[in-house]
Amino acid sequence: MNVNELINKISEIALSQQPVMSVYNGDVYENWNKAETNYGSFNIGLQNITYNGNFATYSFILYYGDRLLQDKRNNNSIYTDGVNVIQSVINILNQTGEADIPENVIYTPFEQKFMDYLAGVYAEVEITVDSPIGLCEMDSYDYEDDKDKLIKQLIEEINKYKAQDAQLALLLQEILHKVNGETI
Repeated sequence: MNVNELINKISEIALSQQPVMSVYNGDVYENWNKAETNYGSFNIGLQNITYNGNFATYSFILYYGDRLLQDKRNNNSIYTDGVNVIQSVINILNQTGEADIPENVIYTPFEQKFMDYLAGVYAEVEITVDSPIGLCEMDSYDYEDDKDKLIKQLIEEINKYKAQDAQLALLLQEILHKVNGETI
């Protein structure tokens, strides 16, 4: 699964959760400082990508935020919504069998001024998926066919240059012998 596919999947799952009205991708500070932001809002912040053989691990910070009332009486409700939304995204992704996310997730509550004064939670998660460019892609590489094609091309080049440049033809013949594993 590549980055776009995974972010689209996370977005789809987040939007299916009851308190989520909008999902954004990228820098949370840019996204939540826009006048048109709809709350409760979910933000997907990609931090880094690690490829390890046939697997890719994507590190994200997942945020949930909503408007905090002036007297702050709704902050615990927002924290609860945020934990529930992020945990639901994690659980659903794990259940699909397409992703593996460790169960030990730390949720950090916040209160912060963006375009509006918000409360919410965020969690750093690592999502491991099958890599679209993993080593398994190399298994189907047919070296022998390519080697045979290379030898054929070298023979054609040697024949072209035999009449024009004897030294170049000798160099090409030497390369051909090395490709075939022969010593000169």
